[in-house]
This record gives sequence, structure tokens and C-alpha cells, in this order.
Amino acid sequence: MSPRQAAAARRLVRRVRREVDADLVQASLFGSRARGTARPDSDVDILLVFRWLPGDREPQASHAEWIAECVARRSRVPVTCWSVSLADLDRGSRTPMLVDALTDSIPIWSSRIPIPQLPFTCYDAIWCSERLLMRLGEGSMEVAQHLHRGDAGLAARRARDDVVRLCTALLLLRGITRPRRGDAVDAVIWRSDWQFSDRVILKWAATSFGVSGTDESGPVRTPPGGIRTAAGTISRLIVEVEDRLSNLRARTGWGTSANGRGIEHSRQASSLRRLRCLRTDGLIHRFRR
Repeated sequence: MSPRQAAAARRLVRRVRREVDADLVQASLFGSRARGTARPDSDVDILLVFRWLPGDREPQASHAEWIAECVARRSRVPVTCWSVSLADLDRGSRTPMLVDALTDSIPIWSSRIPIPQLPFTCYDAIWCSERLLMRLGEGSMEVAQHLHRGDAGLAARRARDDVVRLCTALLLLRGITRPRRGDAVDAVIWRSDWQFSDRVILKWAATSFGVSGTDESGPVRTPPGGIRTAAGTISRLIVEVEDRLSNLRARTGWGTSANGRGIEHSRQASSLRRLRCLRTDGLIHRFRR
């Protein structure tokens, strides 16, 4: 970071500590600035880890984002922030984006020993994949509503996003966290066992994010063969994700009375205990299929 960018980041942290009604544990630079791959116009992304936040992280997260906007306007440095709590770092509650953010992060302020890098475990893969499948439950109704209103573009977008979610789940269940958007689809399309229609739909989804591969706001064309063809691919992807999820649950015993989330650190556990757990969690090996 340049001195001007570093000063803006420090100003954000000072104001968050002073104004946000939550106990800040650590603030870290993450994203392209931390990885050293930033473009001149890249944001300065700050990960804020609080001791505790409500389940929806509100109103503290919105307050921190408002502070970031104020700092950005005043300093003319594009500063953004992402607020999480120590509970989000518990094994079985981590998202791939959070694990990757911590892997790349550079602490700029900490109330104690910096939080270490954390692995993405099989328990996290199960938790994230279950939630991705829950999002799929909304999909068919939303697509039908868009089609009923004559908005084929929004129906195609929802179908595309569901394909991406399912491909992401397949990767997470193999312990792969990095691919996003079209890259997640590209990472599974190489398999030789796809039906021809499935391969066509996967290619459509992978190329729907524009030339950059990251454009989520651009128009999404109707899938080849129409929404019905995409729905068939989505249905087969759901079956595969559910099968892999079931196998992983069986191997780990996750979700049983003896080995389910009851043995994990509850969201009401003490903050000190959480920090001790985070420092030793590096001993948990990354899983592979």
C-alpha cells in the first residue's frame, strides 16, 4: 500500500474501534492489495474481526461500511470493509471466501496475538454445501416467476447462478476453495462423463460473466436449448452434490448426535476459548477427496 492508502486504512480502524458498538479483535488488509496483484484502481479491502456480532451482523456491519464510505470520500482512497465475528471462524462455520481472505491477509491492527491462517475443513465443506443447496430451493420458483412476467433475462440469470452454486459445491466437497463465478464452472467442465447437453449448459454458464470472467451485472442470454435444458442440468448437478455430501457426512460422522455440531465450539463459547482454538486449528489437516 502507498502511504496514503495505509493512512486511510488506519483511519478506518480508528473510527471503527471508537464508533462501532462491538469489540474489534483484529483488522487486516486482504484481497489483491494483500496479495500484491492490485491494479491502480483496486480497492483497499479491510477484514474486520469482532469478538461477537448478531447472526445477521447488523447494525454493526452496516455502520462499519458507512464509516468506510466516509473515509473513502474524505481520503479519495477506495476503502471497503468486511465484518465477521470470531464465531464465523469456528470449524464448521467457515466460508471459502473467509478462509482465503485470512490466508492472504496482512494484520494492520490486533488486540492480541494475530489470528492465524485457518484451513477449510470437511466440516466447513458440508456446512457451505448445505447452504448452497438451500439457495437452490428458491431457484425453480424464482425462475417460474420471471418467466411468468416475461423476463427471460432474469430467469436465465437465476439459472446461471444456480449452476455456479452447484459447481462451487462440487469443488468445496473436494476441498477446493479458490475458483469463483465462471472459473468454478470451468474447474468441473473438463470431466469426460458429462452428457452433451450438460456440457453445453456448463459452457454457457462459464462464459456468461463477460470477457473479464467477473462481470455479474451484464445481461445473461437464454441458455442453449432454453430454460428447460438448463433445469435438467441443474437437477443432475443437485443429485451429484447430494450424493457427495451424503458420502462426506458418512465418512466424518458430521450431523450425528455423537459427532455433529454439538462437539464444535458453540456461538456462545467464551472469546478467549475461541482464540485458543483458532491458534491450534492449524493442526487439523486439509482434507482431500
